[in-house]
Amino acid sequence: MIAWFARNGVAANLLMGIIVISGFFSIRALKMELFPEFDLDLVTISVPYPGAAPLEVEDGICKQVEEKIWDLDGIKEMTSFARENLGVVSVQVSRGKDAKLLADEIKVRVDSILNFPEEAEKPMVEVATQKRRVLALAIHGDCDEKSLRKLADKTLDELTNLPGITQVEIAGIRKPEIGIEVSENALREYGMSFDEVSRAIKSNSVDIPGGVARTSSGETLLRSMGKAHNGKQFEKMQILTSSNGSHLSLGELAEVKDGFEDKALYTKFTDEPAVTLRIFRVGKQSPLDISKKVNAYVKDISTSLPEGITMTIWQDSSYYLQGRLEMMIRNALQGLVLVFLVLSLFLRPSLAVWVALGLPISFMGAFATMGFVGASINLVSLFAFIVVLGILVDDAIVVGESVYTLGSKGENSLQASIKGTHLVAMPVTFAILTSMVAFVPMLFLPGWLGKLMKDIPLVVIPALFFSLIESKFILPYHLSLCRFDKVPKNWLARFQNRISKGLEVFIEKTYQPFLQKCLEWRYLTLSFFIGLFAVTMGLIIGGHVPSIRGVPPVPSDYISVKISMQDGVPAATTEKALKEIEKARIAVVDYLESEGEPNPFMHIMKTMGAQPFSDGPKSSSSIVSGSNLGEISVELIKSEDRTRTAPQISALWRERIGPLPGLKELYFGDVAAGGSRTAIDVEIAGFNLEEMSLAAEKLKTKLGTYQGLFDISDTYSGGKREMKIKLTDNGRSLGLTQSDLGRQVRQAYYGQEIQRIQRERDEVKVMLRYPLADRKTLTALTNLRVRTPNGVEAPLEEVATIELGKGYPTIKRMDRSRIINVQTSADKVVAQIPLIEQDLYQHFIPALRAEFPNLRFSFVGEKKEQEESDSGLAQAGGISLFVIYGLLAIPFRSYLQPFLIMSVIPFGLIGAVLGHYLFGLPLSQLSHFGLVALTGVVINDSLVLVHYVNKRAQETSILEAARLAGMARFRAILLTSLTTFVGLLPILYERSLQAQFLKPMAIAIGFGVLFATFITLLMVPCLYLILEDLKGLTRKVLRVSGYGSNGNIKNLREVSN
Repeated sequence: MIAWFARNGVAANLLMGIIVISGFFSIRALKMELFPEFDLDLVTISVPYPGAAPLEVEDGICKQVEEKIWDLDGIKEMTSFARENLGVVSVQVSRGKDAKLLADEIKVRVDSILNFPEEAEKPMVEVATQKRRVLALAIHGDCDEKSLRKLADKTLDELTNLPGITQVEIAGIRKPEIGIEVSENALREYGMSFDEVSRAIKSNSVDIPGGVARTSSGETLLRSMGKAHNGKQFEKMQILTSSNGSHLSLGELAEVKDGFEDKALYTKFTDEPAVTLRIFRVGKQSPLDISKKVNAYVKDISTSLPEGITMTIWQDSSYYLQGRLEMMIRNALQGLVLVFLVLSLFLRPSLAVWVALGLPISFMGAFATMGFVGASINLVSLFAFIVVLGILVDDAIVVGESVYTLGSKGENSLQASIKGTHLVAMPVTFAILTSMVAFVPMLFLPGWLGKLMKDIPLVVIPALFFSLIESKFILPYHLSLCRFDKVPKNWLARFQNRISKGLEVFIEKTYQPFLQKCLEWRYLTLSFFIGLFAVTMGLIIGGHVPSIRGVPPVPSDYISVKISMQDGVPAATTEKALKEIEKARIAVVDYLESEGEPNPFMHIMKTMGAQPFSDGPKSSSSIVSGSNLGEISVELIKSEDRTRTAPQISALWRERIGPLPGLKELYFGDVAAGGSRTAIDVEIAGFNLEEMSLAAEKLKTKLGTYQGLFDISDTYSGGKREMKIKLTDNGRSLGLTQSDLGRQVRQAYYGQEIQRIQRERDEVKVMLRYPLADRKTLTALTNLRVRTPNGVEAPLEEVATIELGKGYPTIKRMDRSRIINVQTSADKVVAQIPLIEQDLYQHFIPALRAEFPNLRFSFVGEKKEQEESDSGLAQAGGISLFVIYGLLAIPFRSYLQPFLIMSVIPFGLIGAVLGHYLFGLPLSQLSHFGLVALTGVVINDSLVLVHYVNKRAQETSILEAARLAGMARFRAILLTSLTTFVGLLPILYERSLQAQFLKPMAIAIGFGVLFATFITLLMVPCLYLILEDLKGLTRKVLRVSGYGSNGNIKNLREVSN
């Protein structure tokens, strides 16, 4: 096959053309994004229960859903949140289970629940999808809320009419609502009850189809039209008519407000009233294309906007996408140039060109497969191309060097090409296969991080496969075109020749004598390297080379300050806290400007009543609102124009915020990817919230004693004040039931939803309730008249008792138990997180278990994710090591030699740790990924070396064969290691913030390969001889013990060879 392609140049070039053209056309169809898109493997069941307290939501919604679905196959974890007005149950889908199929099964079970509370709305079961926000459009100016909402609706319609934009959401402004406010005095005056007014509105505001009248003239549709669609139509509605013909309109009985929801929610952008449109991309829509179209739209419409209204685009991720992709492409090109320069130094220029040609061919092959495997062009996949850049030419270098050696000895170019390729066909093929297998474990990593890193093997494995195809079927023909008998006379050839001669002199005068000494003192050489490995492990265990759990954080270009006050605080308290945070931000600007640094803030948006911009890679896009929530989001000036990173600016900002009364949580979101807001997360599970809260307080006190921990908090806090209203015997004697009492109190304060009307894009609720003046004080309860079924009116205090207390906050449940999470952030350089967790686990938590026997304590969060990831990595890594062993054992026909080749794997760690030390970076989870990928790369050189020793050992002594192998394969081994390292050099010295995310993996591979070169050239030949020594010793022992027959010795040789 090799010879046929070497002789048939047309076939070789056609194969090359097919691969390149396929890749070229595939690139255009691939979507571009900053980070890979992945499914969240989450199914959510949401049941709105308007006006209900968390405890009622837990009993009426969450428990019922949990008990109905908990035994379904495919549920890994079940979490529920019972919060005011809403119950949400989230199901984590097990690996391998189809989330959509599980959602269908859950929906069938949930739909069969018949005893949901009457006021609860229809359950929504959906597979959680990750919406990718491209940019935000702020419409701001000095105008009222109604005008802003109208302009936002108009803009949303116009944007979604643009081709390529399908998903736009309005945020930071209240939804439209029609409120009908009727006072107790008005009801008494006209002798009506709340229920009667409700029934009158429902019966009058209705459209009823009347069917079809079929007459001789044709068919005519009949419709009864009376549904009101706006406030004026509701005002004119007649709800009471007397026998004398007079009537009462709704406008005379009540005040109709065609406005917005009854809650505190507003946005300010640069201190002006604002509304935000969040624009997302769907499917293969391009963020760059969406950004371009929205920018063009804003430019066109800016001249026709009302006076004082401005549209500002901010949080435009396409800018960063474009910049980061260009950065990665630039690094790839720089790496390509460096690889070519290294090849040109050690190989003839013509040979270097043909070897380097394998890179674009392999890249195009990888691009051609990316669409089929669901990969996209993003930071991670482009990083994968950089990782594989130097590895791809390894096989071509070995083939090229083998052909060049034969050609320089006078062999015909074509014959040299065929023979040289055949000579190294076996080690090259299995070297590539082992490299491919080494990246396979990364396909099976659990959790969101595994999905994020999945693009690396999806790029690397196909690229390596196509490099194998190129080195076997395309490269031999191209090498046959080289003239090895003619020495070029140009200056480049002379320079290359000088380098080549210098390398040969180094091999002969320096390396060969040194190797000879190492072989003679082979046990001392092995001891030296083992000692070096032991020292490296000691540095890691002793903490001299720091290591952190998880992924190192990547600073963002935005800061989102999220504030959550205690449940039940008035909106004014939250507003005051937001003002304090804004005051602190201005103090940061003053400080930086006094230091001669620029103002880092470009855009500032303040939202009261919601947190629309605090989402991250693992969150859904739904926005939770409440009077105790607020957010200040800022966009920083470009990183190259400022002197500090987002976390450094956050630290300055946090220092200047004083105590905030009523604060529950203050969180600074300043990380684009990686990192974790909680360093330690302890879950307390049980049923008694009072006990759980007490245990949480003790745990928080203990955490406060450790150095480096801050922001220690728990997920439980006191709920809102609560008034429990119970029916008395007097009330029952009047014919009232607890249901009647509860309904009338609910109608008065929360109100009653009469109907919902569709007004253009908005679903508008029509609410009947008391006026705000009667609802904002608890004393108004004394004026509430409860109406009995007989029409008798009685004051509330005469038919019911009122008990003051405190309600529950949001109730969080995990696998059908209530839970409280105690969480803390940490300075990971100061705080030894694993040691703290070990101390808690061994000493403090057992004491808590003894004190609270009904509670369960467990570490979750980052620790749990890391353990799952490490377990998955170890399992998949173990399998891949066994496969690598098999791939080596088959061609070498030996059980022991694969261990000899694989012995270099742990020594790659020495180089990786040294690289992290030189760059001042801690070892992290990404370093582990790099070490796993390193396993297949570092054995390539020792595989080629051992294969050569085996061949020469048939002609000469083992000692001489080992010495000759080191000399003969020195150039190829040095070249493969250098190309891998220099291909990664640009990314190692990249200063861009987002590149830091991937740097640990590049360091582990680059420096691991570099150090493995010394291992291969010095230790592997020694190990080969040690193995032979052991075999000789075993044969002597067998002879002495009487088992030394020829048959036994022959069997031993078959095992060891």
